Amino acid sequence: MVKKLLSWQMVLVLFLGLFFVRNCILPMVSDDIPYAFIWDGADRGNLLDGVGPRQRITSFYDIVVSQWSHYFTWGGRILGIGLTQLFAWQGKELFNVLNTLVLGGLLLLVFRIGTGLSLKAMNRTYMLWLVFAFWFLLPDPLLTMLWMCGSCVFLWMGLLEFLFLLPFALKYWQEDFWENPPKWAVPLMAISGLCAGWSVETGAAAAGLITLFALWHFKKQKQLQLWMVSGFICLCIGGIMLVEAPGEMVRMELQRLYEYNPGLPADMYWTPLMFQITFAECFWPVTKLWLPLLALIGYYVFGLPKGRRWNKVTKFQAVMIAGALGVMLVMIFVPMAPARAGFFSTVAVIAASVTALRELMPYKEKFYQQHKGMCRGVLASAFALWLVTAAIYCAVEWDVRQQWMSRIDYINVHKGQDLVVVHQIDVLPISDEICEYLGCVTWNTDVLAWGSDLEPREEGSHNLMYAQYYGWKKVITDGEDRRVE
Repeated sequence: MVKKLLSWQMVLVLFLGLFFVRNCILPMVSDDIPYAFIWDGADRGNLLDGVGPRQRITSFYDIVVSQWSHYFTWGGRILGIGLTQLFAWQGKELFNVLNTLVLGGLLLLVFRIGTGLSLKAMNRTYMLWLVFAFWFLLPDPLLTMLWMCGSCVFLWMGLLEFLFLLPFALKYWQEDFWENPPKWAVPLMAISGLCAGWSVETGAAAAGLITLFALWHFKKQKQLQLWMVSGFICLCIGGIMLVEAPGEMVRMELQRLYEYNPGLPADMYWTPLMFQITFAECFWPVTKLWLPLLALIGYYVFGLPKGRRWNKVTKFQAVMIAGALGVMLVMIFVPMAPARAGFFSTVAVIAASVTALRELMPYKEKFYQQHKGMCRGVLASAFALWLVTAAIYCAVEWDVRQQWMSRIDYINVHKGQDLVVVHQIDVLPISDEICEYLGCVTWNTDVLAWGSDLEPREEGSHNLMYAQYYGWKKVITDGEDRRVE
């Protein structure tokens, strides 16, 4: 009875159901609001201090015009930001549904890439491991999977990147896959490669490195096919279009002139202090969460006889980990690199761990019978921890939502005033304690201070854009700037 109730489908539904609820609780915040307006590249865009009047998006044409301007005056992430503008126009309700489906799709995609098996082979053990990894081990999940703009840039683009890698993985696991590729394979992979390359910088770079290893392998095995080459070429083209967007240099100059940032000054870039910060705030917070994944991989690898540890499975794992780790090492040299940049890298390591799980699956029952008490204890503890953290996250997010809604009601009552002062959003103390160790798993004071809340400065871009969005005059928060320590 318990096994029937805990089928892999039920585990997935419960996980996605909770994710959907959290999506519904989270309001449009931070950059979601500025992206509800047409991007005005001629007037410093929508995200810098002193932003002027902007026009709301009312059509698909507005999004096209906006992204054209965004590409030439701000940056190359036109797919992720274009999706953000679409949902900011159509309403967050549509995003809540589709975002949940995208997460479910990525979970199943990681299983297929990591095992090479069809969904008929999916079972409860695989799904429980995937849910555990996606719930506890992803970097900054609030910012990469729940926040609308962040999810469009990381979760949705991650789906595009892993969709591109899927045929390579299936060909690796099943030599007869696309033995005689269909005619549409080449244009399909060209389009897929272009989208994956033009997604987000870290994910595109890691996908490119993994694909390069794949091409070398298939060439060595005399299995190299045109769809592989066309996909990789278009991946590179998309990546170039992403990182070489004309707006990148324009944005840097605009930020130098207009962005209020009490963080690390530009003259301290590429100094020992910067490397210390990027290691402490980006590299280590991401890679420390890989330890349970690497433990499973290590258990499989070191359980093999010494002469058989370099095999088809461990080669796949090595390539996925190399792609993931390579990008994270590069991020140490990127000024102010955030932990959320490690989203794709972590999902790649999760895929490698699923491969180890596949190899260990035949020994599951024997292991369980030998260590029944330990297995039950671990499962019970993990389930209890999931319930506790889920309750805390929902409580924190509901509390923040209520503060936002009460604030909006208060400002609407007083919107005739030239300036309305509101209290800063506060979080439950336990949230800051959890996020100090696990990253931005839910709202915390830092993420509110660094862009998700309004500011105590009239010229702050979010203050001005929120006022335009809701039809207010001017609004600021009380208290000191929480970004200044």
